Amino acid sequence: MSQTSNADQWPNIAALLDQPGGHISIGRMPPIEGAAIAINDQTLLASLVRGKGETFTDLLSRLDGAVGKALHEGIVTNDINGGRFRLAPSSIRKKR
Repeated sequence: MSQTSNADQWPNIAALLDQPGGHISIGRMPPIEGAAIAINDQTLLASLVRGKGETFTDLLSRLDGAVGKALHEGIVTNDINGGRFRLAPSSIRKKR
């Protein structure tokens, strides 16, 4: 898939990644088998848990919608740990 079609399919994720500090992570985050996280600098925009039987494409589409709500309406979607997921302060996160 080309960059253009990815931006067309997931425009809010593309917009986030074009911003300084825009970042997404998708994968295993113990004990969660499938998590999708979107942040902008130090701000959580969305945290999702992959549903049973949910395809990767469906998860990305759901993440795109949640990122859009955060960017355009200020609504944070937080599905991880009953909505209690928080980013660790940058002082204690791993430095790469």
